[in-house]
Amino acid sequence: MSASTEQQIIKQYQPLIRALIPYEQDNRLLEGLNKFTGRVPGNVRKIIKDEVMRLTCITDAPADNSAFAEFPVFKFSHFGIEMRLDKVGARILQTESQLYQNRYTVGVFETITNSDFYQAHLKKENYKKIVDAFTVETQSLDDIHFGNDLAIAPNFPVSSLEFEKGKTCTISSLGYKSMSLESKRPPKVSAKEVFNFQFPEVPGLPKGMAIKYVVSGIKFNKQTEKYETQFRLHPSTDPRLAKILQKYIDMASFQQPLQRELESERAMQDLERDRVLDNSPWVPLFIQKVDNGVKPLSALFTAVNESNSGGIANIRQLTSMKLFPRILKELFKYKETFVVSGVIETKKGEFRILATLRELESAGFLAPVIHLLNKNESLYCLQCRLSDVARDDRQKAYAIHDLIQTDYEELDAISHILFCKNVSASLYGLAVTERRPMPAIPEELLEDTAQYPFSLVFDEDMNRRSEARYIIDKEGAVKSGLLSSSPVLVKDISSRGMRIVLSEPFSKPEKEIKVSVPELKIKNQKYDIVGYSAATREVRLRLPSKRDAIAAGILQFVHKNYAWFKNKDTNLLHRNTHRFLWELAVRHHPSASILCITNRYLLNRLKTVYQTPACDDLYPFSSIENVVPMHGFFADKDAQKPKSKLLVDMFHGAVTGVSVVHCVRKSDNKLVYLPETDFLYGTMRKHVHNHIQEDKVELCVTKIDVVRCQSESSPMTKKRLAQLSRIDKPMYDRFNVMQSSYSHVLYLTSESVLQQAVLRARLRPVKPQTAKASQAESA
Repeated sequence: MSASTEQQIIKQYQPLIRALIPYEQDNRLLEGLNKFTGRVPGNVRKIIKDEVMRLTCITDAPADNSAFAEFPVFKFSHFGIEMRLDKVGARILQTESQLYQNRYTVGVFETITNSDFYQAHLKKENYKKIVDAFTVETQSLDDIHFGNDLAIAPNFPVSSLEFEKGKTCTISSLGYKSMSLESKRPPKVSAKEVFNFQFPEVPGLPKGMAIKYVVSGIKFNKQTEKYETQFRLHPSTDPRLAKILQKYIDMASFQQPLQRELESERAMQDLERDRVLDNSPWVPLFIQKVDNGVKPLSALFTAVNESNSGGIANIRQLTSMKLFPRILKELFKYKETFVVSGVIETKKGEFRILATLRELESAGFLAPVIHLLNKNESLYCLQCRLSDVARDDRQKAYAIHDLIQTDYEELDAISHILFCKNVSASLYGLAVTERRPMPAIPEELLEDTAQYPFSLVFDEDMNRRSEARYIIDKEGAVKSGLLSSSPVLVKDISSRGMRIVLSEPFSKPEKEIKVSVPELKIKNQKYDIVGYSAATREVRLRLPSKRDAIAAGILQFVHKNYAWFKNKDTNLLHRNTHRFLWELAVRHHPSASILCITNRYLLNRLKTVYQTPACDDLYPFSSIENVVPMHGFFADKDAQKPKSKLLVDMFHGAVTGVSVVHCVRKSDNKLVYLPETDFLYGTMRKHVHNHIQEDKVELCVTKIDVVRCQSESSPMTKKRLAQLSRIDKPMYDRFNVMQSSYSHVLYLTSESVLQQAVLRARLRPVKPQTAKASQAESA
């Protein structure tokens, strides 16, 4: 066997050779060879054995790495031999000597004088520095669980005849087995002294409840400048009474402030979760349980998700009578689906397609449909994810916003949240690579005009009808001809508008109609039509500007019957409904989100990653002990130091969305990064397609959306901070100022399912022409 062949074998089996070195040091080389080289040919086995024995031979050759050292070289003696090494070489000497049981062998000498080994060592150290630099703390969207440390700061005092001369004392902290009372001066008490405290009449506690507490200590609180006397529950306390107290604390923990330290942690989480939802591109659609299944109830819109989703009309497509059950069937099985819609032009005319990605793929329509929809620029695609809503989440929402469950029974029936996000840009420009015939599309994949009705819930700033509206359920009539009229149902009314439901849809478009409502003394009054839904037959009307007398008459009628109308005010109902739905949505946001703050150091701007425990958007990376490495998404791949051009472009507004592509090799789980342009337009795309077909690799595509925070506060900021201000004003001021430091939110969403389907369909994006190429073509 030639020397070059032997060197090639040694290079190929280098990891095995290093694994056998400890066996040789312990005189167990044969055992190691039998363990690791069972299927290795005999001649190769002999080369490996000889190389291991050669590397473990003792030597006295002086070591010198000054030819390739990157740091100053210094002289020293080790093992009684002269060395000329820099600090990296000295570190390699130490680690390699440990491998050879602190002996100076041929293997140690070769590694510290080998430039390639030196560079590999540097590269490994630099990679570790990059990973550490891009590591970000993670937070769950679930509420912080304080366990036995849970303690509230209730809004009632307690008193004892023996303590502070019977004066009532403010409770700064009330826990399951402890209590802390505030006083301006240190009370004259001793440790282990027992007091019987009387509790006031409070809903949730027995009338005249008295509990024994034992003094455990006194401390001075610098923040409040008051003394806090700490007590623990007396051992003789009736267990039933302790259980009642624990139940009350659990119930009041969402309605009253917690102990100062706990309340600050909770307020921080609440404020950050609100910011994630307020800037999110995902639209939550709340689904309600009914007798024969489920149906959509409400959609929650913010300024950001309404603009990113393409408007309310695009979200309404999901609630098609034919499509909605099919979407839910897929979501219950896979937790995620994609809905494709658009207009297809044929010789017989135009028709609108509305189907899920899996339906198109299984029927073999995906490639031609995407190609044709891109051709006429009507493609629209929604990514949908489903989250279960537990009973505890609904109970928390009721408690936090002090709502009576019986007044909002339809909200208590919410069982799931369907989040949807516009991902049309990921399919733009795709075209078929080979000509294919367009088969006939089944009827069930075409758009259905019949839709489930659902309500729209907006932030207060987005409310399109600002004047006071009142829910009523009165019968009326609409004049449709000279002598004929049709009955209608009046759903709500304001001084200058109303919302009605027609018994039959309009036969032709109308701009204005005449409405009569006998109970409101409205007869044949002309109203302008400002909105009409053919699916629900709902009409929104506005009184012409010159009808001030009619508006005044309606207001007078409302004021005369205000006792009845007070509980029908839609502004109050809308605000309570909005807060309830918001509270559910913040705990189930579907994608990983990174909150960014203003900071002079780029990487310190990545503050916190929020995600649900079941979120897979960070795959192929994973969180370890509440931290997650983000280098795979943001770090410059060729840099030796922690740098990120992508983050710089994002924070400067040059990039609003980008896809990060990785491949996981299934044989050894090796991770390979693919530049986005190479994956989209290079020959790499064909190789990835072939490997996916052979089930050799797993494609991981993560879409990163960048949203700049538009305002310092969210719709819930004031309410969140209100409880904190009651117990700690300085902390309230700090948190209030802190809201202006949040600059961006980055949303990471896995689109692997979509991109793998596109690859299997052999769709390929058309590379956009550069300015020079387009000028040359036009010339």
